[in-house]
Amino acid sequence: MPRGDKKAKPSTKKPDKKAGGSGGAKPQRARPHYDWTAIRREYIRGGDEVTLKALSDKPGAPTHDALKARSSREDWAELRAEFRHQVATRMQQLDLDTVEEVRARHSQLGRRMQELAESGMDYLDLSDLGAFGVARLATAGAQLERQARGMEEYTVRIEDLRSPADVKKLPKEQLLELIERRRKARGAQA
Repeated sequence: MPRGDKKAKPSTKKPDKKAGGSGGAKPQRARPHYDWTAIRREYIRGGDEVTLKALSDKPGAPTHDALKARSSREDWAELRAEFRHQVATRMQQLDLDTVEEVRARHSQLGRRMQELAESGMDYLDLSDLGAFGVARLATAGAQLERQARGMEEYTVRIEDLRSPADVKKLPKEQLLELIERRRKARGAQA
């Protein structure tokens, strides 16, 4: 045979059998494709009601056994605990930041209320009943500032003092304590 005349070899490739034909072997189903990333995320970020069983009960979801195997292999329970810890830590930090911001604002407001009361006292006659209103403002401001700073509160509630007679009813120790605190407050402002 001349070189260019080669005999064609018969093909060894078998023809594909069509599904449902009489090939003898059962056709294999394609494995369902699940979005495992979304399922894992839902489990990890979900509340206590999001269980593997609850996830498997959803239409088109993997079986409970498949979820158990996958979650065990990828440590979903540990990832969930870690996620919850991170969220709790962030929430605590946010709470602390908020408390600090409120304390700073209230402290500043308390100091301003005291300044207003002090400047008002300069223009009032102390025998005038309006002075008690000014004193209440000063005390409320001081109390707000002290609370904002986490300090102890006054033992005398100024809002209970309505007249000079109420002041006279106070025990000597409380009067001296109020006078001393006021003196210190004025000295600190100077």
